[in-house]
Amino acid sequence: MLEKIEKFVACVCVSVMAVLVFANVIARYVFNHSLAVSDEISTYLFVLMSFMGTAIAARRRAHLGLSIITDRVSPRARLVINISMYGISALFCLLIVIFGVQMVISQYQMGQETATMQWPEWIYGSFVPVGAAFAAIAFLEGMTDMYKEYRAEEDK
Repeated sequence: MLEKIEKFVACVCVSVMAVLVFANVIARYVFNHSLAVSDEISTYLFVLMSFMGTAIAARRRAHLGLSIITDRVSPRARLVINISMYGISALFCLLIVIFGVQMVISQYQMGQETATMQWPEWIYGSFVPVGAAFAAIAFLEGMTDMYKEYRAEEDK
C-alpha cells in the first residue's frame, strides 16, 4: 500500500513540476518574465519527490552502491553488511523526521510564509518529515525482507 502511495506522489510531483517548468519557459519567452510561483512550488515538490524516490529505490534495492566487497564475502556477511547499511539509512531518515518536525513546529510558531505566494511555510516544510518517514519505513521493511530472504535460503 505504501509503495503505491509513494509512486502516486512521485508521479504527481513530476507531472506538476513538468507543467510548471514548461509554463515558466513559455512565460519567459513570451513575456520576458519568470513565474516566481513556478520556481517556488517546483522547489518544494522536488524535495518531496526526492524522498519518495528514495523510498521507492529502497524497496527495490536499487540504490547505487559498490558491490566489490559484498560480492566477495559469504552470504551471512553480505546480509550483515546490507542490513547495516539499510539500518544506517533508516536511522538517518528518522533523524530527518525528528529535526524536520522541529523545523515545521518552528515555522508554524513563527508564522513564516513563503517568499512569493505568502503561504504558510510549514505546509511545504512538512514535506521533509513526511517524505523522510516514508523513506525510513521503506529502509526498515527492506531490512526485514533481506533477513527473511536469507532465512528462506538458509532453510533450503
